[in-house]
Amino acid sequence: MAFMAYTNMNENNWYKLDNAAKIYPAISGPGSSSIFRVAALLKQDVDPQVLQEALALTAPRFPALSVRMKRGLFWYYFEFNPETPLVTVEKAPPCRPIKPDENNGYLFRVSYYKKRISLEIFHALTDGTGALIFLKTLVSQYLTLLGHGVFTYAGILDCEDYPSVSETEDSFRKYSGPKSNSKWKEEKAYHVNGTKMPSEYLGVVHGIIPLNDFIKLARESNVTLTMYITALIIYSIYRTQLNNRRSYAPVKVSVPVNLRQYFPSKTLRNFSSFVNIGMSFDGQEYTFEQILNTVSQAMKSEVQPDKLIGKISANVNAEKNIFMRLAPLILKNVVLRTAYNAYGVSQFTCSFSNLGAIKLPEEMEQYIERFEFVLGAPAANMINCTACSFKDDLIITFTKMMHETDIEKFFFRYLTQQGLSVTIETNRG
Repeated sequence: MAFMAYTNMNENNWYKLDNAAKIYPAISGPGSSSIFRVAALLKQDVDPQVLQEALALTAPRFPALSVRMKRGLFWYYFEFNPETPLVTVEKAPPCRPIKPDENNGYLFRVSYYKKRISLEIFHALTDGTGALIFLKTLVSQYLTLLGHGVFTYAGILDCEDYPSVSETEDSFRKYSGPKSNSKWKEEKAYHVNGTKMPSEYLGVVHGIIPLNDFIKLARESNVTLTMYITALIIYSIYRTQLNNRRSYAPVKVSVPVNLRQYFPSKTLRNFSSFVNIGMSFDGQEYTFEQILNTVSQAMKSEVQPDKLIGKISANVNAEKNIFMRLAPLILKNVVLRTAYNAYGVSQFTCSFSNLGAIKLPEEMEQYIERFEFVLGAPAANMINCTACSFKDDLIITFTKMMHETDIEKFFFRYLTQQGLSVTIETNRG
């Protein structure tokens, strides 16, 4: 079942990339694949045949993801993909590029390894929220086929229902304003130093921490979990890379913001903005508390609906520019890559994305150990960080393209010094 008539695809079964998606085909390449992973670790080994059946049932319910990308004269576009997506055995490294012929033209990869079911997806299709809904629905279908029950709530879609038009809308265009005073240009950020890994390798370090203990630690400072982790990333880079020395560029963390928290969107495509939160260092010694105070004030100031509307409006209006509309795709790609290098990756030191608390039906939770969220590290910045929580565990993950381990070691050691228990898992030998 394809559900095409109930989506925003036109009568020829294709639709435009959303506003955020258009940058990813232009900037993707070796060492920066724009792939991210959400994964569920089950309590029993995965049955690949049942998982394949579950995927065949799940994929048609997500027309925004069940596509292949085509190259037009002016823009890339998505076309409905009638083929069946394939389940594969997980191969290292995570977040490697997805080749068009690898999965019948799909831009996502479902794989398994022992107890883990992983969804790796090209960011042009969706953001973390959309990917997580797909994964939860897939795992629900898998458990149902094993005879464990039917689970179709708590963010899990019913694969017998028809998709609504709102699930495939471009919410950036819907909620953008007619004009914007938002400026793209920011001060260039400090970039970490390290020995670069080969582009085909990605280092992954998971820190598993009792969630309630971390929440208590953050509340003692009157900040959110996201604020605390963002500040600790900056502090870790400051202490390990700068060693209290002056830096002529601020250490800045790019923090994605799920716009569905501020606007009544149900889209399963991209709908996130970002804020770059950072601090300059003048050679004086700074405590973690000072950095945390700066970060919390900056986030309270920047994460405001009017400022977020300004950012998405600036991007949408740029897309409507007559030059960008009429320029051939080959020229657009050059412009987008140049703009990304000048106004994007150069303006932050690393990114931190918090997927938040992952909720499941209570009857389904007993079959799941935990979830994981992994970003592919861009070559220019070499290190990223993510977080997600499930039941009693908070999982903080560093992904990197550098051999040195000092940043993440400092980060997790600081937490243990605050009395938290931290269990480390890594793909390094």
